[in-house]
Amino acid sequence: MEQVQTQAPQTRDLIETSVAFYQDLLGYSPEQTSLQQIPENQWNEFAEQRGLNPNSSGIYLPRNQTAIIQGENPLSLFHEYFGHGLYCEQNLTGRKLVDLEKRLLEEEKQEFSSGRFTLEDIQRFRQQNQTFQELDEFRKQNLLQYETFAIWTEYLLSGGHGLREDFERKYDSLQGQEKESVDSVISFSEQYGNLATMYTQGMARRTTAERVRRLLEDVYKDKLKDLKFALLYGSRKEFSDIYVFIVGGGTPNEAHSDWLDVKYKSIKEFNQGLKNFDVRILTPLMNGDLIFGDKNYFEEARQQVLSQPITDKAIKHNLKWSYRMQRLKDENLEDDFLRNKFEGYSQTYFSNALALKQGLKLFSKEDLILYSQSEKLIELKGGRKNAT
Repeated sequence: MEQVQTQAPQTRDLIETSVAFYQDLLGYSPEQTSLQQIPENQWNEFAEQRGLNPNSSGIYLPRNQTAIIQGENPLSLFHEYFGHGLYCEQNLTGRKLVDLEKRLLEEEKQEFSSGRFTLEDIQRFRQQNQTFQELDEFRKQNLLQYETFAIWTEYLLSGGHGLREDFERKYDSLQGQEKESVDSVISFSEQYGNLATMYTQGMARRTTAERVRRLLEDVYKDKLKDLKFALLYGSRKEFSDIYVFIVGGGTPNEAHSDWLDVKYKSIKEFNQGLKNFDVRILTPLMNGDLIFGDKNYFEEARQQVLSQPITDKAIKHNLKWSYRMQRLKDENLEDDFLRNKFEGYSQTYFSNALALKQGLKLFSKEDLILYSQSEKLIELKGGRKNAT
């Protein structure tokens, strides 16, 4: 499918500069979305055929991922092509909307493949169709977020193209829940930056050390200046949390949201954790990528882990924390997230103690889980160990 169907220089320039902006910010831009421009003198006819308000200036069709705009309208381009287009391509909610629309389209094709049909026929079919009912409910539940993201996209791109006054005139009469939602997102973006706003809105996360560095600078600002180093670790999947490990000086707060997990250790805590082969120190240190900071200090810490001897104190440290995490799990049985979190830590601490007792240094959660599953465990005083 051709991505952009237009010869207008203004629109082409706006698309090229906006695509470059998104590639730098997010690591992606619209790929599946196509653009169709309806001349202004044909818009009323088009709107009537589609059942649109003639005062509208654009529409996005999720079932074929097409943004349709009236003539040369920059704000509609931002709203439909970049707002709804990116949302439907790179957001789990948007992707589900597209999937439901395409499923309904296939069911309608099958239903009406044998003859002519009217609009009334389609309406009757949809009233009884389960996919349409699911789609209709899904749209209602997510409409506010869907539209808020597109309006914020207009705000974002209009500022970069000198069109902010046009945006303000367009939305001067915005009110109620929609105005409150848009104002909240704009306020968040002004405080924490565009990338954090994208991720808070559920957009896919293409994490690189450089991109996460800019994110942390937006979120923490001057609180990062005295840190020893920061690391990016974890699975780095598109919709997984972004895991960051920070060693201080500095005064950053830890962050635990639905997309960002920042763990902070003082230099003293970090050094103690190194000596004790602490799971929550070793996992990011030995698997993470340096975002910024003292590279020599970072490399020396890694080398220390590889060269230092395993001590009884380190084994007992990991056992102790396994039991602590187990108690925290038992105290949070009604909270699925916390229960699973503490249970996972308890298991990895315990597996690490077992491995250390056998003289093994394992640095990933996956290796620790595999190791514990391969061992036959028996109860011993002060904890459990593998049978000999």
